[in-house]
Amino acid sequence: MGIMMTKKMEKKYIPLANYFDVALQQEITLSFSELENIMGQALPNAAYLNRSWWKKTKPPLSHYLSWTNAGYYVIDVKLGTSVTFSRTQIKTTSNISKNDENQSAYIIRAIEASDARSFIHLQEDIFQQTDFMYNEKNELDLTVQQLRKDLVYWKQLKNRTILLCILNGIFAGYAVIHGYKHSKAKHVASVRLAVKEEHQRQGIGSELMKAVERWSKQRDITRLEVSVMEHNESALNLFKKIGFQQESIRQNAIKLNDTYINEHSLSKIL
Repeated sequence: MGIMMTKKMEKKYIPLANYFDVALQQEITLSFSELENIMGQALPNAAYLNRSWWKKTKPPLSHYLSWTNAGYYVIDVKLGTSVTFSRTQIKTTSNISKNDENQSAYIIRAIEASDARSFIHLQEDIFQQTDFMYNEKNELDLTVQQLRKDLVYWKQLKNRTILLCILNGIFAGYAVIHGYKHSKAKHVASVRLAVKEEHQRQGIGSELMKAVERWSKQRDITRLEVSVMEHNESALNLFKKIGFQQESIRQNAIKLNDTYINEHSLSKIL
């Protein structure tokens, strides 16, 4: 019954269903903006205007399946502000994404046009936290309009995207997959991975890279490439742990704070 019902779920609510499927909390409160971050789309006007939209459990609309299929139900709605979900029993499934301390749940999905502004803010936040990124914050020239234009172009190419990790409705990290245009190199893509400092050491980087590999295989990408600054030991350890092989070291490739730094080039054959 659950599988048949899931097939009837509106496509835009599938990321929300994925979130509740990995959630462990007995009770979850999400703001409207966090719910929209998870979905990658705006909630309908009815969700902002009518509490009954959240409490309904019967067709014709099937948005409620995104939480009821996972055993959650709505116990409180503050219109335009937040929604609280609760379940009657604690999930015991072990194959889930979680933070052991606070039982946070996250999903990974491809970027949507509506994510453009949030992604730019996420990128800016990460640039302020680390010097491992290849651009300085003041060198970024990315605007919401330009990113949305790029996303349209990437969908045409079919071998470029950004995968977002959303932790309890908050953007926590991302992986940029940049496939090449030339026909002889369309099987190759470079990857840039970044996770906010406060969400590191929770397995998010590894899960993002698993998602990168799944996405790439579906598009006949068989070689992934990464470039890592030599002093970024955590990234080097991660990539080597998941099967990337070092191919070369570019001497003095990066100049950071008047210091020259080597760059490691790694790859993985899928």
